[in-house]
Amino acid sequence: MEYSAVIRTLGTAGEKYQTLLDSLDKQTLRPKKILVYIPHGYDLPKETVGWEEYIRCEKGMVKQRSLPFDEVDTEYILFCDDDLELEPTAVERLFLGLKAMDGDCISPNVFPNEKMSFKERVMKAISGYAFPRRDDGWAFRIMRNSGYTYNSNPKADVMPSESAAGPCCLIKKEAYQAIHFEDERWIEDFGFPLGDDLLFYNKLHIMGRKLLVHYDSGIRHLDARVGSSAFYSDRFTNGVALQVVLPYRICYQRTAGGGKSLCLLSCGLMFAEQLLFTTVRYLLKERRFVAFDFVRGIRKGLRYIRSERYRRVPRFDAYI
Repeated sequence: MEYSAVIRTLGTAGEKYQTLLDSLDKQTLRPKKILVYIPHGYDLPKETVGWEEYIRCEKGMVKQRSLPFDEVDTEYILFCDDDLELEPTAVERLFLGLKAMDGDCISPNVFPNEKMSFKERVMKAISGYAFPRRDDGWAFRIMRNSGYTYNSNPKADVMPSESAAGPCCLIKKEAYQAIHFEDERWIEDFGFPLGDDLLFYNKLHIMGRKLLVHYDSGIRHLDARVGSSAFYSDRFTNGVALQVVLPYRICYQRTAGGGKSLCLLSCGLMFAEQLLFTTVRYLLKERRFVAFDFVRGIRKGLRYIRSERYRRVPRFDAYI
């Protein structure tokens, strides 16, 4: 059960990054290597456990997780963001879950939707288009509009899934290579990779690889993000544009016949709800009218999927 820990970072997570390094060093199943991928021009972190290796690369959430990883010489890769804390048996638990269900990839449930209050679930449904679902043996299901439903009362620690959380996963290197995640670098065109985890995990699922979610892995997300919450028109517009491109890529483009109509209907309902919600939200919160920005985002997304740039991207199901 050899694995290499692969960390993407900008070197700015500070104590939380040190916590991750210490956690990996103390695992009952220690990694063969700790490989840290940091963009050119960024200072190396002062935090250390003394045996991690640094590799320079291009900057980008997808770019830093879609490399050849030639430095990895183990069967498994433990992908990590730089703001995680792992209990000493966490990786061992992931391996046990993976082996028990003969999986190709397993991700810890670091954002426990099922533990949210009723009010939080309502807000999650309205703002994030994520809905609770009765236990059916699956962790997450992806809808035709690229939103998702989550198991509101999971009865098992490990379940199959159609997507998962992006900060961490244990995956066979061969399975990672099979999905050609480098094809999804197009998402960097929008300035921030909203939906990169969906592209990564759902691609595994549609290719017939067994994706699992672990509800009791002992891995905690520390959230070291330091970005501004201020409103920026271009960022808002790009977020809406991605809500157009993502369902087109993962659903509409690979669906035939009546499935395309259902995808369009589902997206239409989502956009109508989101337009109403965001308009009211920003009017009440900031006295800002964003309806025009929202429509501009839809138009930008439609233009993008017709662009020569996107047409050069291999289809989502190209490697099935």
